[in-house]
Amino acid sequence: MSKNSKIYSEVSNGFLVVVCTLLFSHGFAQSRLQSGHVYLDENHNGIYERGEEPLSNVCISNGFDIVQSNEGGEYEINLRDDGVIFVIKPSGYVPAFSDDYISDFFAYHKPEGSPKYKYIGIPKTVLPDELNFALYSNPDENRLKVALLGDTQVEILDHVYHVAKLVGEQLMAEKVDFVVPLGDLVFDDLDLFDPLKKVLGKIGAPVYYVYGNHDRNYDATELQHRDETYKAHFGPSYYAFNYGKNAFLVLNTVFPENGTRKFEGRIDADQLQFVENYLNTLPDEMHVHMFMHIPLEDISNLKTLLELFKDHPNLFAYAGHTHTQYYRNFERMDGWPHDKPVEELVAGAVCGAWWLGEKDVYGVPSSMMGDGTPKGYWILEIDGSSRKCTYKISGDASNKQMHIWTPHEFTDEIGFGDKDEIIVNVFAGNNTTEVKVKIEDTDWVHMKKVLEPDPIYSRQIKLQEQRDASAEKIPFYREKFPISQHLWKIEIPEELKSGVYKLEVRAKNNIGLDAASYSLLFIK
Repeated sequence: MSKNSKIYSEVSNGFLVVVCTLLFSHGFAQSRLQSGHVYLDENHNGIYERGEEPLSNVCISNGFDIVQSNEGGEYEINLRDDGVIFVIKPSGYVPAFSDDYISDFFAYHKPEGSPKYKYIGIPKTVLPDELNFALYSNPDENRLKVALLGDTQVEILDHVYHVAKLVGEQLMAEKVDFVVPLGDLVFDDLDLFDPLKKVLGKIGAPVYYVYGNHDRNYDATELQHRDETYKAHFGPSYYAFNYGKNAFLVLNTVFPENGTRKFEGRIDADQLQFVENYLNTLPDEMHVHMFMHIPLEDISNLKTLLELFKDHPNLFAYAGHTHTQYYRNFERMDGWPHDKPVEELVAGAVCGAWWLGEKDVYGVPSSMMGDGTPKGYWILEIDGSSRKCTYKISGDASNKQMHIWTPHEFTDEIGFGDKDEIIVNVFAGNNTTEVKVKIEDTDWVHMKKVLEPDPIYSRQIKLQEQRDASAEKIPFYREKFPISQHLWKIEIPEELKSGVYKLEVRAKNNIGLDAASYSLLFIK
């Protein structure tokens, strides 16, 4: 945010307005004021009618300013040419949803429509003088079950089928309150937005989408046009909504060098102002959950963003992008203005290693991530102010939370049984995770956390080299054998005699992980 900006609140004509006065131009001409009503649509016809209950203190935004409806449900806000007006879902209410379960919370004002790019954007649209927002009662929001989907990154229609098989079918049985795909929905082919949203819509829960770098209009030449096709399918690329005592903030972290494929992780000036205005509408103690594609550690103006939370210490962050998963804490040294750190979950990828690797009997690639995590998604459970995060391997209903490596020597492989170690990859492991192992009826022994490549992933790469595998092989990522952030290991006791031993491993942490797994150890 510019040092030349100023935030203040005023009461004018019965409206509480969160106003931003800027001393520089944003490239948007303001054509007029937009007004309308926010109301409880009791007869479910989507039309504002005399006598319907007005809803006050509901936030309306143009992506920059935020105003709140008055006692009569009325609002008034600046309408920018080539802009958007949207309602911030208040706790206890929801807008209508499309057949694909996308929230009907926004309306565009684009008199000229989107520029003529390769992929179609928003058609010519002019808002009426009165734009009304219908809301519907949605009680009991304090207990939530949320599905977090790292990069689905579909490149061909086959990949959409994989998403349907692995995530759609599994989440239909999971009964979640809403779904958050964390960006890179597609792999540059924006025509796949439509089939993908139809698949995710069949889960039967609202879907709140996040914009990723591979969801771009690469032929856009101005910042505000980077996401025209995305917006035509899913709505604004940054917005907010509230459920119960929790606030949810969706950010667009892709700051492209327009006209090229280059980009940086960054929060632009309009979003920074929107975030500040939004936080001003929330109680200081309210928990804020922030969704983005590019992780916090890769945001170039991270400190500027974190400074906006000076009065809001309860922040949790969730991202995708890396095709690996891990937790990371941000503290005062990183620009966070509170003693208790922010915990970020980088949620891996539904597509794993870009839908590559050997295929199973259903035609789905193995596609293990570079940190040794099987492809999958996360379930975030919120109960008031408490939360629990659980990793789910897609296509596997067993709720497996780890895999265990023990030395072995297959007759058709070379060089995989040379380490006398037991290594455990706890997929949801963080810095508070405690892992211990028991061999047969001996005492429990605590395992040591290490930063090393996962041996199962490394084995796959070595086998591909030996067998000269096809083009479907798993890529090498940025390094040939990436470091995993959630490995624990212990040396095998020298006193063990030859034989077969039962192993039991247990893992616990501070966000709900309490898992056990078993394996067999072969000693020659």
